[in-house]
Amino acid sequence: MSHAASFDPTAPPDPSAIESELAAAQQAVHEHTYQLARRRTAAEALEAARVTLSAARKKVADESADVERLESLSPTRIWAGLRGDRAQRLDVERAEQQAAEYAAASALAKVMTAERELAVIDAAIGALGDVEARRTRALAAKEAWVRGGGGAAAAELADIAQRLGAARSELTEIDEAAVAADQALAALRAAAEHLRSADSWATYDTFMGGGMFADMVKHDKMDRAAALIRAADAELAHLAVELGDLGERGVGGLGIDGMTRTFDIWFDNIFSDWSVKNRIAEARERVDTAGRAVDHVRSRLAARRRDAEGTVAAMAARREQLLLG
Repeated sequence: MSHAASFDPTAPPDPSAIESELAAAQQAVHEHTYQLARRRTAAEALEAARVTLSAARKKVADESADVERLESLSPTRIWAGLRGDRAQRLDVERAEQQAAEYAAASALAKVMTAERELAVIDAAIGALGDVEARRTRALAAKEAWVRGGGGAAAAELADIAQRLGAARSELTEIDEAAVAADQALAALRAAAEHLRSADSWATYDTFMGGGMFADMVKHDKMDRAAALIRAADAELAHLAVELGDLGERGVGGLGIDGMTRTFDIWFDNIFSDWSVKNRIAEARERVDTAGRAVDHVRSRLAARRRDAEGTVAAMAARREQLLLG
């Protein structure tokens, strides 16, 4: 088996050595895949053998208990003695005990064999090392050699490298924006929950004459909702920044244009229960609208991620085709 140490990437380019290492790296990847498949089969066999051993050991325990009852001064022995077949029954139970012990020993042997097989496979996998890293290095060396020689293949590889870099960078930005969208949506949902609770208390206070206690609870809910709305507004502003990194400046194209401004909902200087209820209803509508907009953002980001992943896969496949062909 070839080893990565046989190839020195710092040495002057040697086309034959580069090709040899790339072939060895490819073979190592295939061998690794084969050994992983073997390992899955061996692990399943070991698990099945352990289950069989557990059942066999329980059988031994049950048969041994039957023998013990006949050998000791137990009701079973006394009854067998009175019937006159104690010796015969004891022979039968001992034979069954021995058969169970033999089965358990066989099951244990199978477990030990399966464990050894798994250990051999694990050693083979370990000896291969990091096959993907080795393959990546070999491909990079081949790419550097091809690009250094110029020509159509070199130009295409340079273009692929640029497009791969751009797509991978976009994936990073998409992931950051997706996290920001999740955080914004969580903040909006928390605000919406408190607004629903405040609305319920406002309805009770307005139409049912809730009194001082209801009024206190209502205003506490409103104060908490206002704080959560400000937090959600900050998350929306952060989301707008992350989307801007993706070329989505202003966020308008994603359906939440204007929703990144401060909500400007204040619950002081309100002179009637009806006014309170209207302000809460307005806040709920704005929060719900923002929530729907962020959901749309998340869908857009998921679609962009699929596109970027497709670009990465296609470019990587074309690069390998050029280098391995």
